[in-house]
Amino acid sequence: MRKAVEIVLFLLVVFVFDRFLFLPGRMNGTWDYKTGTNIGDSITFENIDIVNNFEVKISNSKKLDSFYLLGCYFGTLYLLDKDTLEYTVYEEYESLEME
Repeated sequence: MRKAVEIVLFLLVVFVFDRFLFLPGRMNGTWDYKTGTNIGDSITFENIDIVNNFEVKISNSKKLDSFYLLGCYFGTLYLLDKDTLEYTVYEEYESLEME
């Protein structure tokens, strides 16, 4: 039982450390809509204002939307709509450049 508590505490510390130090850097880029609340065709890091590290305000097309930031892992941005509590997923935009 004690070992399980130690593991949970370790994972919690790693999650909080990651959240405050590395998450904003991973969010830098352009994001394409996949599922959930559609904010617009794509959103960029310039449209995202992080408020108190858990809430984000996205300004797109003269409209301000509020979401809770769930995470940004493996090229996927996870948001939770503040008003409807609908789960929203955006994927990192990958341009298809012709060579």
